[in-house]
Amino acid sequence: MKVPRARRRGKSKVFTVNDFRAVATSKLIKNADPAKGRIIALINDVYRTAPLMKIKFETGETVHLPAFVGAYVGMNINYLDSSQTTVGSILKLKDIPTGTDIYNIELMPNDGGKVVRSGGTAARLVENVQGTVSVSLPSGRTVKLDQECRAVIGRVANSGRIEKPFYKAGNKFHSIKSRGRYWPMTAAVAMNAYEHKFGGKRRSSQHKSKSVARNAPAGAKVGTIAPKRTGTR
Repeated sequence: MKVPRARRRGKSKVFTVNDFRAVATSKLIKNADPAKGRIIALINDVYRTAPLMKIKFETGETVHLPAFVGAYVGMNINYLDSSQTTVGSILKLKDIPTGTDIYNIELMPNDGGKVVRSGGTAARLVENVQGTVSVSLPSGRTVKLDQECRAVIGRVANSGRIEKPFYKAGNKFHSIKSRGRYWPMTAAVAMNAYEHKFGGKRRSSQHKSKSVARNAPAGAKVGTIAPKRTGTR
């Protein structure tokens, strides 16, 4: 039987993990002192869905963050000054008013920002009660975070990227390749029998067992993993 694609990506020495890995993301600064910053450049990064803004602070530290809607070169950025809650300000969640759109949110204090970083996305601060802040993510899920976590006020730029069609398969290929993903994906049931466990002619009615052991090797876990029971009830 041919080695399945998932197993090849996980264990092969030819198709290493570097062939499917995206580049590292930018982070918030670690300095916790209030300061002012200034946008000195806007960068078009092909590895991200939104442009980056290069911010230089009074302390001399320079960081790269996803740009927000309305950002421009020369714009002043407020950092940890609770008296200013303008778009682009970097504040702790406890200092941000309820109902404000935020992005590049930290899940733990001083982790640099982990979620809501894609172009056109924004989360909303829902509630601030008893040292915990509730944030509604773009997926609809609500998470509770520490008040000391930081975020950027506003919405990530490049919101029109979803509306623009690809037109050509080549454009789609390069877009997916830049994220370190595999494309195009072929359905397992559409493959030949030797190519995949679920392959074969009779794709409308599969009578093969889909159970796989819990301790199966990486990439070989295709189907129902260590099920307690199978079949219809």
